[in-house]
Amino acid sequence: MSEILPIKQQALGDKVAGELRRLIVTGRYAPGTALVEGHLAEQFDLSRGPIRDALKILASEGLIDTNRRSATVVGLDGDDIDELFSLRESLERLALEIGLQRDRSALVQGLRGPLQQMRSAGEYGDADGFTVADVRFHSVFYEVAGHRRLADVWAQYRPTIEVLLLASNERYEDLEPSVTAHEVLAGLIESGDPDAVFAELHDHLDNARLRLRAPYSRPGSD
Repeated sequence: MSEILPIKQQALGDKVAGELRRLIVTGRYAPGTALVEGHLAEQFDLSRGPIRDALKILASEGLIDTNRRSATVVGLDGDDIDELFSLRESLERLALEIGLQRDRSALVQGLRGPLQQMRSAGEYGDADGFTVADVRFHSVFYEVAGHRRLADVWAQYRPTIEVLLLASNERYEDLEPSVTAHEVLAGLIESGDPDAVFAELHDHLDNARLRLRAPYSRPGSD
């Protein structure tokens, strides 16, 4: 029992990871930036325990390289976005395939709440609320599928994808096209045609990939 970290410390580690993730994904911490436990502990006014937890989380997401008491920012580039979204499409396609077979009505019902939240957030230009609802929409696939290990992989990369989406949504004044895209996908899921669902899912995620990729592409890359 002595090896189990207190819940409070775990929560602090998650919060520190969230802030560092935002700084890394938005480029405020450039690749190569050193993250030293002691310095970060002073900045956040915390002990080193939560800092260490945060660095482990970010290392598991591939955003930093760790070496004993220091870490180096890896960051993201266009190729990383491509990898994230090829993985994301594979995960979501499998989750949807299982969900459609297992309980299509639960999928349809589960998507209604996030869709309503997206519509409301879009009307008010609330990028943060819209992003939360967007990620919630896609998380329903995993919940209905009931595949624990599949959900675990999504949970590992979901925070990075959420920060990427937020940064993108903050650049757009009109979120209505994205609302419409999610409504189309939800409608096809309700219709129950797997081929149509998977084709739309591919287009849906590929459009997101291209939109998110642009700011992270190296000069001269595609």
